[in-house]
Amino acid sequence: MDGDLGGAIMTGSGSLSAGQVSLYNSSSPVNYTVPSGFTPPVVPSAAGVAPYTAVNASGNLVDNSASRLNVAKAGLAAILQAYMGSTDFALEDYATSGTSLYSTWVYYMSPNGGPFTFANALPANGYTNYAAYALADPNASPAPTLWTINPCYQYTIASSSVSNDCSQIDSTLYGGTMASYQYMQIGATSDEPDINDVLYASGQPAVYVDYGGTYAASGPNSGISINPPTSTPYTLFSLSNYNSGKISVGYNNAVPSANTVTGPTNAGYVPYSPQVMYAHRGFGYYVNSVTSNSGAVLVPMTSAGKQPTTSSISTAISTFTPYLAPETNNSSSSEIKALAYQSPIAGLVSKAGAYLQGLVSDEEACPPKQYVVLVTDGLPTMDLDGNLWPPLGSAAAQGYHVTAAFNADGSLNASATNDQALIDAVNTIAQLKTQGIETYVVGLGAGVDPSANPQAAAALTAMAIAGGTSSYFPATSPSSLVSQLSVILNQIQAGSLSTASAAVNSTGLNTGSDVYEASYNTNWTGDLREFPIDASNGQVNTASSNAVWSAQTQVDTQSSGTGWSTNRIIATWNPALSGAASGASPGAGAPFRWGTTGTLSANSISPAQQLLLQPSDTLGQERLHYLRGDQTRQQSNGGPFRNRAHILGDIVDSNPIYVGAPDGPYASGSGFSTSFNSSYQSFESTYVNRQPMLYVGANDGMLHAFDPKTGKELFAFVPNGVFANLIDLTQPNYSHQFYVDGSPQAGDVQFADGTWHTLLVGGENAGGNSIYALDVTTPASLTTESALAKAVRWEFSGSGGGGMGYTYSTPALALTCVPSPGYQSPCSNSNATLQGMFMAFFGNGYDSPSNHAILYAVNAQTGALQARIDLCAAVSGACNPNLPDGLSSVVAANSDGIIGAPVDHVFAGDLQGNLWSINVSNSSPSKWTVRLLFQARDANGNPQPITTTPAVTLNPNYPNQLGLMVYFGTGQLLAASDLSSTQTQSFYGVWDKPTTSASSIANAYTRSNLQAQVLTTISAATAGLPQAVRTVTNNCVYYSTTTGLPSGCTAPSSTPSTAQLGWYMDLPASGERVITDPRLESGAVVFTTNAPTSASSTQCSVGFNSWLMDVNYVNGGSFSQPELDVNGDYTINGGDQVTIGGTTYNPVGMSMGTVYSAAPTIISADLGAAHALKLITRSDQTIKSVQERGGGPTRVGWWQIIQ
Repeated sequence: MDGDLGGAIMTGSGSLSAGQVSLYNSSSPVNYTVPSGFTPPVVPSAAGVAPYTAVNASGNLVDNSASRLNVAKAGLAAILQAYMGSTDFALEDYATSGTSLYSTWVYYMSPNGGPFTFANALPANGYTNYAAYALADPNASPAPTLWTINPCYQYTIASSSVSNDCSQIDSTLYGGTMASYQYMQIGATSDEPDINDVLYASGQPAVYVDYGGTYAASGPNSGISINPPTSTPYTLFSLSNYNSGKISVGYNNAVPSANTVTGPTNAGYVPYSPQVMYAHRGFGYYVNSVTSNSGAVLVPMTSAGKQPTTSSISTAISTFTPYLAPETNNSSSSEIKALAYQSPIAGLVSKAGAYLQGLVSDEEACPPKQYVVLVTDGLPTMDLDGNLWPPLGSAAAQGYHVTAAFNADGSLNASATNDQALIDAVNTIAQLKTQGIETYVVGLGAGVDPSANPQAAAALTAMAIAGGTSSYFPATSPSSLVSQLSVILNQIQAGSLSTASAAVNSTGLNTGSDVYEASYNTNWTGDLREFPIDASNGQVNTASSNAVWSAQTQVDTQSSGTGWSTNRIIATWNPALSGAASGASPGAGAPFRWGTTGTLSANSISPAQQLLLQPSDTLGQERLHYLRGDQTRQQSNGGPFRNRAHILGDIVDSNPIYVGAPDGPYASGSGFSTSFNSSYQSFESTYVNRQPMLYVGANDGMLHAFDPKTGKELFAFVPNGVFANLIDLTQPNYSHQFYVDGSPQAGDVQFADGTWHTLLVGGENAGGNSIYALDVTTPASLTTESALAKAVRWEFSGSGGGGMGYTYSTPALALTCVPSPGYQSPCSNSNATLQGMFMAFFGNGYDSPSNHAILYAVNAQTGALQARIDLCAAVSGACNPNLPDGLSSVVAANSDGIIGAPVDHVFAGDLQGNLWSINVSNSSPSKWTVRLLFQARDANGNPQPITTTPAVTLNPNYPNQLGLMVYFGTGQLLAASDLSSTQTQSFYGVWDKPTTSASSIANAYTRSNLQAQVLTTISAATAGLPQAVRTVTNNCVYYSTTTGLPSGCTAPSSTPSTAQLGWYMDLPASGERVITDPRLESGAVVFTTNAPTSASSTQCSVGFNSWLMDVNYVNGGSFSQPELDVNGDYTINGGDQVTIGGTTYNPVGMSMGTVYSAAPTIISADLGAAHALKLITRSDQTIKSVQERGGGPTRVGWWQIIQ
């Protein structure tokens, strides 16, 4: 890496002996203008300039310039500082021998086939700056000319050596006129980026000129003269001469006496003009040889440890520091030096691959993903056999007709390429890719700048494509190098895994339908993007270029500069403020601002919250600013806080929700109050055109609210429940944690004063132990933090009973028979004024202090606790105290299916496989009753955990059979250890048949009370379909043995003696489980399953095989017609059936591939035979769109609202 970013090799400039110091005005300047983003490594900048060369304490000269090597070293040091806590690094360089220190001479070639000419003023269109000259119009009049400062200007008063040398040159060649002219016209200079060279030599004059009879000094045409400008040296040598290093060009004369024969360095260039002037510049290194097929590992793979600390990170970085120090003129020191020799990139990469493959991983850990990051200022110039090649795109490569061709996708077309060094490099990188090692390529400097050398850029792109990283990263400035390296490290840490469901902006497919996909990267940044849904077939193209907007980009833009303070509206819950209702957790909403340290204010966080952000220092306010999006105090900017590629945190388990105009079930049909209906109708009318919103939680500590039209963040909320760990988000050695990881839910509720409001409620999953509620009735009015703070209704953390665990339980908002304060129960027969209380129901979640399954009910308006029911205590022996437990997400329902009527049952499962039915029909919560409805057990009697929200509807034979059907699957994925579970999980449809029997274990249903169905997997090849499918048995379920007997199903030889209470099916794949919420749609139960792959079971990679299932809600069987478009032809017909052994089946499942699949989002459609569309977000960041017939019998309208 010799040379600066523009191509000039300036190492040692300005450090000449006393007899040569007058060259400081020309060939060896003392100072340079410091480029933006670069910090000189030794002597700092003063007024924007710094010396090229410094002297260290040992008296050695030190390169202080903005050389490519110094820029690269500074960039690598910055990356180590930023990422050593999360990434292991090694450092490799070329393997060389015989490194020697030389002096360097810049050289100038005379113009136009003649001698140098001189002038005291630049002529019109005359340039001393090569970059400006190169951009000049070649057809201008007069034509552009290139000039330089004459090294012999005023030589009569110059330093001794320069005066003596120039005097001889002048008298011999220029008749004693040189001293009078400041400028010298040249044809070219070795500082040009396509030459990028100096002469490495010893014992030469300060200034000298070679001239007279240029000839080939070696090769088959040795001794033959060159007659410029009609000839060049390239005609006298063959490419094979260059390959074998047998090229040199000589002159007959030199004045003063000096070297007259030169050969090409790694730049590939030798001067051949009639006259060549050499002027002393500085120092540099040349080597005797470099190994063509290997490299040298300078620093072995270095880690800061499994639990990195500030000390361990510092120690790890210190192993790299000696090699990243600036270059000195001490040949025995250990720093990486800019060596003037060839670049065997293929050998360098080959050694890197062999080294990485030879590493022995910790037996208790997972084999780490490995990468090569190649930082180069040039192209390969030595192949694996040691043959030399001029760098592609250089003057020498053009002269020797070295070419390369590239395919339309940017990859190398080796058959049309004669540059074997490039072919070997590409092939070696490609071989590493087949071994699972990807290669990133960074091109540094003008020599590989796509605008200055497009062929070089194309070659580096081909290398990146071969390495699996698509494109190389051009770095043409110090700041861009750090930026590009940061992007690469972020990409290395960013194996994307999208697990959040999609949200849609309408319930039906039309030309304006869009889907919003949440995703995350393992550098712990997230995104929410909008994609259009093709109205003709329901497909979604999730290519980045197809995104309408990116919330990640929007939040970055909003936070830039001081926008983190002025553009973002963020509030929190301050638990120290007064104003909470009796029975609610204390506190009130407040702006997410620091305020005065130690002082309670309604306009800021509390003193206790401040202390959580600065437990042992005074950086709390800066941390809060960081959390708001301030990047000025990140490590990359010299601060103490973690670097972030983007401000928006990862969105892992939080499903986005689209909230438009009010659409609750209360406008009609409640069956008990016309005034209730009319008040809601008025509410609907008032807010029919309100601002639609998208809400989603992220693991940056915030619930985010976005404008679905633009992706702009309108506001955000930081629950108090995540405050204890917010400080960790700022730590440089941050290990991922969850924060606002729960999915928000929205619903319309009536307050005690009769007004209607839209509430947004949610929890944090593993991020905290609270449930929050925001009033989002008028989101467009939440334009200040004080307004947003007032919209924070409550945050419940267990006050009035305790026992909250991690809030994995998604709240359900529902109208109850409990009267609002001052009213009678809406379920009363009294003629008094009726108004029911809307409540939020939720479970205590997991890892609670009691380790029990507990149901909470709070006033939706105030958050005041209405009921805390310990389900385990209610049914003796139902829960095993030696096993983890906790209540999962709940669903509330009305057992008569009356739309908008008060709910009378709440259902939820727990980690021990208990399905609970809580009767909440009484107007007094103290009289609510608990029933252990079902215990999920596999065939061996082992508990099957229930971690999802059940789906509920009426019994298929309603009203002949009263009661509700509850549909749920089993399985969990709460910790890494769950990946290795191979337990058989199941899906159940259980009838909550009305009973007067006491709740007990003995009276709980089991699978023996249900009808079994059996799933069969049919491979894609056997089925003749694009993917594997599943069929299912169609056994009848006898909900009664006397009336309403089933038909259209496979009946047993005789009617069962007792009524069956539902159905179940075991999932056939090892470890397959239901960890996403099921849906009810058009007479079908729709759900996804996910099975960790065998690699996942080792916890070393997270891979899944997933399925979309669509079974008949009546019996878990199939439908009489094809239900799914399994052959993907956008129509549903006989092509979507499979025939096995002469029997035709209608598949009930289709493989989603080797991905994780989220819960389906279902919208209605009018696509011929398809009346519904399922959108499944997958972990490869695609959205699978599946058409289904739909339109069958259903009773699901009521539960869709209150779930």
